Amino acid sequence: MMTQNDPHKICLIHGNQLLLVEETANTLIDQRLEGREQDWSLERFNAQEMLKTIGESGKNSIDDLLISCETLPMLTDRKVIRIDNFELIKKAANKSDNSQAVRLFEALENIIKNPPESLWFVFTSPAMREQDFSKPLYRSIKQGGGRIQKFVAYDNSTPYNWVIQRGEQKGLPLTADVARLLINIVGNDLTDLDHELEKLSLYLSGKTVSEEMIKEHIRGHKHFSVFRMTEALSRKELLPALEILDHQLQSAPREHVRLFALIIMQFRRLLIIHSMFEQFYKESEIIGKISLPPFLSKQVLAQARNFTSEELQNIYTELSKLDLRVKFKNTLAPLLLQDLFQRICSGQFQNAVK
Repeated sequence: MMTQNDPHKICLIHGNQLLLVEETANTLIDQRLEGREQDWSLERFNAQEMLKTIGESGKNSIDDLLISCETLPMLTDRKVIRIDNFELIKKAANKSDNSQAVRLFEALENIIKNPPESLWFVFTSPAMREQDFSKPLYRSIKQGGGRIQKFVAYDNSTPYNWVIQRGEQKGLPLTADVARLLINIVGNDLTDLDHELEKLSLYLSGKTVSEEMIKEHIRGHKHFSVFRMTEALSRKELLPALEILDHQLQSAPREHVRLFALIIMQFRRLLIIHSMFEQFYKESEIIGKISLPPFLSKQVLAQARNFTSEELQNIYTELSKLDLRVKFKNTLAPLLLQDLFQRICSGQFQNAVK
């Protein structure tokens, strides 16, 4: 059991890996309230709710937070207060401002610098960077010996070990190749991966999971269609590629940047493979270098053979030219992508682009 003088009375857990943020916050709370009834010992607030200026914020009012911080715990010797969306609590630019935001900031600033003896605080946030937080509050937590822990996944991160370990916990023995396939289809968000592993465990718990089983059971995932779209484009199959693109943009109109990034990633991979072809690498050597499951590797090798080296270089050059237009001209992005698909599948990049 923790002592009353635990050095981490203030904890900030943040990042875009929301599953790890949530699990870590819950673990810290459980540790601090070990042997205590959480109905009496835990109170949870949300900065977004407390900062509402219109309508009732219900239990999540600043007054409720202040009362909770100023009163002794009932029927217990300590209490944990959790505040979510901590990044929203900022110092007002106008010193004369008497808004809710000012009250909340000043209250938290005082609490962080001088936390009450019987209270522990856990702050959470989806923010990824230190500069997303109030500089005075972040500095006070750091200088006061508080615990700051960040969980961030970048676009190119591949949590193979986490997937394998999580699978074991759910009764799913996964090989490294199966874990790679799952990440390639689902993405690297741990919440999405955990959700898919949970579904797989209902059907496949205790079984040896194959790559075909993965493809069969996760067809409903939102990223599976995108996985199929890049496959169709690499096989120069225009109709299915356009159908999936249209469906994706209708269901998530702002996803065009992510879709374009995946297209770039696919053609960069094909270009690298073609370069190895020209250097007379053996197929087994190429498969070892591209870090994909065996059956996926063979598919990608076959896709690369649908293009000449010059054609892939021309496509990649065109992708670099389109990059800023796709990112910053939202209304034109669907038309730009449709035109790109048409030109790739019709073989227009086989000759030098003028």
